[in-house]
Amino acid sequence: MTVNDIPFDFVISTPLAKNWYARKPNDYSPELAALAALDLRNATIFECGAHHGRDCVVLAKMVGPNGCVVSFEPHPDNVDVLKRNVKLNNLDNVVTVGAAVGASPGSLFIRSRSNAKVSRRGSGIEVPVVTVDGWAEQHGLWPDIMKIDVEGYEFEILRGAQKALARTPALSLEIHCNIVREFGWKPDDIWNLVDASKYDVFIQRIDGMAAEPLLRPEGLEGRPHLFFKPRVSRH
Repeated sequence: MTVNDIPFDFVISTPLAKNWYARKPNDYSPELAALAALDLRNATIFECGAHHGRDCVVLAKMVGPNGCVVSFEPHPDNVDVLKRNVKLNNLDNVVTVGAAVGASPGSLFIRSRSNAKVSRRGSGIEVPVVTVDGWAEQHGLWPDIMKIDVEGYEFEILRGAQKALARTPALSLEIHCNIVREFGWKPDDIWNLVDASKYDVFIQRIDGMAAEPLLRPEGLEGRPHLFFKPRVSRH
């Protein structure tokens, strides 16, 4: 398959994956295009929520052999497919981490479904939890870019990434506005977790649309993607 003009091989292992990824051989992702505009060469990307690794593979090719993609994925079945796709494409610049990412280390439960939403009822599959800061400190590797797509658990990840955020990485963040409330948050709490004064902020309000400057930060709704571009370049 080809995504944003980047060809690669990809394992399709489930009907859901077929519906998500294999509807057409040539695809275009505005979300990946927004990241590519940052100039990803040699960057270190932390991807929180990798599923089967489509974006991981594309990003690994974008950053090049001197860059790195660290892909965190909690669902054991997804991790197996993710590793297969990394191996299939001979990617030496990818680190796969079979764990959820949250505000503190430990464990939590995810639904058995492939999209691995965190369960607040303590049922499903128990998986380990790491924090961005803890993993980065342990391995001596900090993100230039963080990509977060975790079905409503995104603010918990940001809570556990305050040291990383102090370094002003670029951010690609999908906010599930209805689901974050299940974890005690309001969508506009994002502005208490990320210092927007350090960034130019863009929003993609609907899947498939290009991102546009965010002119009014209050009143987020639906399932928007926010892109935080640092005002000081990493280069």
